[in-house]
Amino acid sequence: MAKIKLSDVIFWLIIIAIVAIAIWKLFGSPTDTSSIIAIALFVAGSELIIWKYVFNLEKKTAVSFTKLKYEINKRFDTLENLIKQK
Repeated sequence: MAKIKLSDVIFWLIIIAIVAIAIWKLFGSPTDTSSIIAIALFVAGSELIIWKYVFNLEKKTAVSFTKLKYEINKRFDTLENLIKQK
């Protein structure tokens, strides 16, 4: 089971805030400018969280490929040594 991180909670709170402001705007409470600014800020915040997650995933993938490359090179060296010994 996946652990819930603080960034996940913040992301969903931001999404809920976007929906809440949009619904509040439908009933005419905030001004156009303030609602647009608030929604834009919340969307930007959620995008930052998504991009942070994507870059962390990319970093982990790069490290994994580096480890895999090392293992493959190690095995090829072992095979070459076995071939040279015969």
